[in-house]
Amino acid sequence: MLARLVGVVLGTILATSGYVIAGFGVLGDWAQNLDLGPFEPHRPFVGWAAAITGVVLLVAALTPRPKPKARRRPAPVDLEPVAEPVLAVEPAPEPAPVVAAPVAPPAPPPVATPIVAAELPPPAPAETFEGLRARLVSLSRQEAWSQAAQALNHLLRMARDDREKAVSRRDLGDFARGQGRLDDAAEAYEEAVSYARAARAAAPRGDFAADELLAGALSGVGDVAEMEGRLNEALAAFEEALALRRSHGGREAADPNARRALSVSLERLADLREDRGHRMRALDLYRESYDVAARLAAADPARFGADLASTRARLAELEAKVAG
Repeated sequence: MLARLVGVVLGTILATSGYVIAGFGVLGDWAQNLDLGPFEPHRPFVGWAAAITGVVLLVAALTPRPKPKARRRPAPVDLEPVAEPVLAVEPAPEPAPVVAAPVAPPAPPPVATPIVAAELPPPAPAETFEGLRARLVSLSRQEAWSQAAQALNHLLRMARDDREKAVSRRDLGDFARGQGRLDDAAEAYEEAVSYARAARAAAPRGDFAADELLAGALSGVGDVAEMEGRLNEALAAFEEALALRRSHGGREAADPNARRALSVSLERLADLREDRGHRMRALDLYRESYDVAARLAAADPARFGADLASTRARLAELEAKVAG
């Protein structure tokens, strides 16, 4: 219904517009001045086309449409059953009796062989800090410097507390000094002193191991400072190291390594005193060192005999200089 109404309206508009544009007549004055623009030269043709289109739309909209016929459903077809021919089947002959053959008893299942797990070797024990340091010392004595450097790097990474860090940095200083890298050695010794002071502060008062650790680091600082000509710094480091080693009995110490360390500190400070012109003070230090070295050599000549001979020769040389 809506389509018919639209067709009537549109057809009426087109038909009347075409009637006016083609010039058949005028419906009032609304289309007298209608301008077709670019289609103005074809005004009659445009008018005819519009009029014809409008008439066709009016005719199509007003023409009644036939109603579609309803489709009939096909009538149902009844199918009669068709009788199928019956075939005569002859009975099959009875089968002859079959005698079953004797069946062998089933074989017993195979017995699974127990699998014995191979005994794995026990895991290698984790390397300790002390064990790694012992390997570092051994490699250094063998002059296997490449392997010693790898062990030293591992030792530096393994260090956990202040004591281990002080020991590893002191070893790093010894390694660098042996290769002539004095700047690296000085830096490593300074770090060792810093960690050793922290470890000594946390240790009980009078702890020999903590004092010896700090004394060893200070001796390294003094050695490098003396080699670089920083004599005042070397003197201060040697004097502090000697004071720490004297605090545990000195010549009466039970540990021979501690007594030998005391003898070495005395001679290092004595040599530095002599370089600065303090020969009498140097002589007193060498006499004290000779007393310690003599006690060590008397107890273990094979180990400390060479140290005693070197101290005796150096003492005799210094006494000759003072007497002359």
